[in-house]
Amino acid sequence: MADIISNDAVREIITIASQQGILSQKDVDNTIAHSNETGKPMSAILFERNLMDEQSLASFIASSYGLQLTEIDPEGINEEAVKKLTPEYMESNMIFPFQVIGSTLSIAICDQTKLSYEKNLKVMTGMNIDMILVTQSNLQKLFEKAGMATDAGGEVVALGSLRKQKEEVAPEVEITERDRTEAEQFVTSILLDAYKRNVSDMHIESFRTKKQLRFRIDGVLQVQDQYSDEINQRYLATVSILKLLSGARIEEKRMPQDGAIAFSHNKIEFDLRVSFLPVQGGQERVVMRLLRKDSIKLDLADMGFKPDELEKINDAIYATQGLVLVTGPTGSGKTTTLYSILSELNDPKRNILTAEDPIEYELEGIGQSQMKSEINYTFAKALRTFLRQDPEVILVGEIRDQETGNIAVEAALTGHLVCSTLHTNSSVETITRLVNMGIPNYLISSSVSLVIGQRLARKVCQECKVEDKNASPKLLKQMKLPSDLKCFVGKGKKQN
Repeated sequence: MADIISNDAVREIITIASQQGILSQKDVDNTIAHSNETGKPMSAILFERNLMDEQSLASFIASSYGLQLTEIDPEGINEEAVKKLTPEYMESNMIFPFQVIGSTLSIAICDQTKLSYEKNLKVMTGMNIDMILVTQSNLQKLFEKAGMATDAGGEVVALGSLRKQKEEVAPEVEITERDRTEAEQFVTSILLDAYKRNVSDMHIESFRTKKQLRFRIDGVLQVQDQYSDEINQRYLATVSILKLLSGARIEEKRMPQDGAIAFSHNKIEFDLRVSFLPVQGGQERVVMRLLRKDSIKLDLADMGFKPDELEKINDAIYATQGLVLVTGPTGSGKTTTLYSILSELNDPKRNILTAEDPIEYELEGIGQSQMKSEINYTFAKALRTFLRQDPEVILVGEIRDQETGNIAVEAALTGHLVCSTLHTNSSVETITRLVNMGIPNYLISSSVSLVIGQRLARKVCQECKVEDKNASPKLLKQMKLPSDLKCFVGKGKKQN
């Protein structure tokens, strides 16, 4: 197990205590020096020298950072709460989820440095996070009650019913601390590279003779040969780091897992949806969807719609009621279009609510609700609740069934603007799909105000574009385009 309370946290606290005259500067310096010399935790040195005891340290942290100090009864641990995070994540970060009330997960912590985990935990669990300060011994008792301790070899041992038995999962290959550090640096470098190159998805893959990393850029997967040596050397450690960051179980290699990461580095922030899939050879492949926070700042006018199309969209979304549907294949930008519409409408005078699975971007000023299939919290249930929340605008991630469709239509007919997506190949097929769901024709004609059928068009590289000689006037005419239109194509590296 990691130290119950980190030295960074204690150093920060005793510095504040010194400034307030509670500890002398000499006591602070001696505590830090002794810890550096012996490797002992600073909190243990404070207790040994009677400078502070466990309770006074916790009370001082609580008063300094405005936290609630509580004694949590280990017998009252909620099993559902514990399952929200992996044991590895809990133990390595010294946090313990102990209670679920509604959409809020209460987490016990021992020091103030864990407050910075709140955003990441919110993404990982899909819940609101309430950090509760406890003493070190109280946190230790919570871990012991849940059966999370370490044996002589450092392996995690499950004593209770909250974790699968160790023999049920494949054994882990030993990863050294150096491997882990280098893997963390490697993961940071590829994530930053992907962000800067506008990558939408990252694939980390294992085959019989090699490992590889691929980026999806402008809809096309491209092998990243520059990372070939590193990904082959650090594959297992890289997968373990990504599991740890995303809240997946590190020791589980036989079952698919999903997770989420809130990445932050030097003022660059974005979220990742992470999927782990077991493959041949006892390995796992990882696919990460990069969710850029700045991609939703696009104005509708910058989305590539023609002026007459944009006018129709604005007419529909600024109406007081109606159903606006965005259709197209997976990866065609439906979510981006919907978020751009919400950004356009986002105003303190409007109450905007969304039902999403998952919440891909956090929008300031908009109420966003995460669907949870495990408790049967569905789009239909969210919509019913929304109608009692006095909204002007409602976004439903997807209309998947008749129940959701009926409620969306009902909302659109009763003074609400409803925006959603539907998986159809064209805008015309949308009406057929709604009819096949069992929604009456007269309700569809009365409620549907706009259907957008879209595809993602690949951009031409501005650095290597050349005029396309194949775009003859005859061909342009067949495509119903102006015969004098100039067309360009990316020359590409292969043709240089």
